[in-house]
Amino acid sequence: TTQIEAADTANARLLRVIAATKSNSVANVTSTVTTGNVGGCPAMSSTTITMSVAGAYATGDYMGTTTTPQTFTNVCRTSGGSGVITGLLLSDKITTTNVDMELWLFNTTFTAPTDNAAWAITDDENTTFIGVMSLSPANWKATSNNQVYYNDSFSIPFDLITGTSIYYALVARGTTPAFTSLDLKMSLLILQD
Repeated sequence: TTQIEAADTANARLLRVIAATKSNSVANVTSTVTTGNVGGCPAMSSTTITMSVAGAYATGDYMGTTTTPQTFTNVCRTSGGSGVITGLLLSDKITTTNVDMELWLFNTTFTAPTDNAAWAITDDENTTFIGVMSLSPANWKATSNNQVYYNDSFSIPFDLITGTSIYYALVARGTTPAFTSLDLKMSLLILQD
């Protein structure tokens, strides 16, 4: 009888340890979920590119608003959040020659050059760089009236300092594009944390 009672007591202790471990695991999972970091939440952020000067851009020219960079808004679910950029969709209202461009991404604002001038940033601004997306001419697909660019092969992680916006600069490369303001609309494909 004494041996049976001892075994029962040991089993009871073991069951209490298992129950406590399970409880702690559940508490940890709940804590992680409630902070909003669940990962893999698909989203899209779109912007229409405004160009202050427009016209023909030489290779290496910044394309956008003078001094103030433009943004993709609501790229993450919480201020200072994070995620992964997986793709880019670009629509061109006209059938501009398929051009090579770069999309530079930053986690905070920077001072943009004059539109249609050489692309340049300061050393300090360089430290806020998230990544650059190369827009190959091969990814443009045209209709008789317009064209689109699509590439879903990117994997660029980002972690914002504050807010929910990514700042960007479009830079001309290769064949000289000749856009007018509001010809282009861009959408980032994102997996939000």
